[in-house]
Amino acid sequence: MLTMFGLEQLEEAVYREMRGSPPPVAEEIADRLAVAPDLVRACLDRLLELGLLRPSFEVPGRYAVVDPVLSLQQSLAGQHEELMRRQRRIAETHAEVVRLLMSDASGRSGRAEQVERLLGMDEVQCRVDRLTGEATREVLTLRPGGALSAPELMAARRNDAALLSRSVSIRTVGTDTGSYDAATMAHVHWLTGNGGRFRRSGAPLPRMVLFDGSVALVPLDPRNTTAGALQVTDPGLVAPMLALFEQIWSSATPPDAGRPAADDALNGKELALLRLVAEGCTDAAAAGRLHVSHRTARRMMAALMERLGARSRFEAGVKAARLGWL
Repeated sequence: MLTMFGLEQLEEAVYREMRGSPPPVAEEIADRLAVAPDLVRACLDRLLELGLLRPSFEVPGRYAVVDPVLSLQQSLAGQHEELMRRQRRIAETHAEVVRLLMSDASGRSGRAEQVERLLGMDEVQCRVDRLTGEATREVLTLRPGGALSAPELMAARRNDAALLSRSVSIRTVGTDTGSYDAATMAHVHWLTGNGGRFRRSGAPLPRMVLFDGSVALVPLDPRNTTAGALQVTDPGLVAPMLALFEQIWSSATPPDAGRPAADDALNGKELALLRLVAEGCTDAAAAGRLHVSHRTARRMMAALMERLGARSRFEAGVKAARLGWL
């Protein structure tokens, strides 16, 4: 159970010493472990931060041990509350973006030239093709709905391939991939296999594409997305759209996160790194045992956290255990 918290070796040793009755003070633990008292105090602070210790109700200035299972439950509950807060912020930002767009679309002066109406899907696709060809940095997409049609898949593959060939970053958030057909999932796998990034969100998504953080395409009518689109270049309108995308991206997960997977879904070094980290090794220690550089180990761990949709090593350990990787 302690491996789920990503404890360093000394932190775990201090926690085990604290399970004595009564719990010893830092100086006593330092004598037993033959380390400096300041190192023990740092470990106690870390254990307190993780919820594995709490202030004693009986002796001021001392700590009491918290059962790891209870601490894990509290941590997961806190993560759930944070996810709910993120979803509320996303909804509030989305409502503000819609309000701003509606005020401009209704003809407010001074910005008409920065909000262009594109009528019909053919005109929209032509504009997407043009903006794709002009993009130099990144293309961000919110794509609600399920499976894509054959023409949509063909256009997406053509444009995504062109972007990736120029090293333009692609980040896409779609709805739950359970609603995708085989052809749409094949495109998702092709995209992520060629350097693009895709995440899924269980929350309702607005349809939106952002090019280089300066041009946005949104539906002319959110209730009828085939009617056309608005091209928005006003920085005051594009900025909240970028904020909305980042909020949704941070709460979304990779397409396979949370689903059962076999060990062979990871290569040998990835699986070994995950197990070493779960045992309490730092990235540096794991790098030594895997005979790779510290930088390589950090990069591998970051990729595993991205794959798991985890924002911390602790959360990565929890999700990896649920998937049966540990």
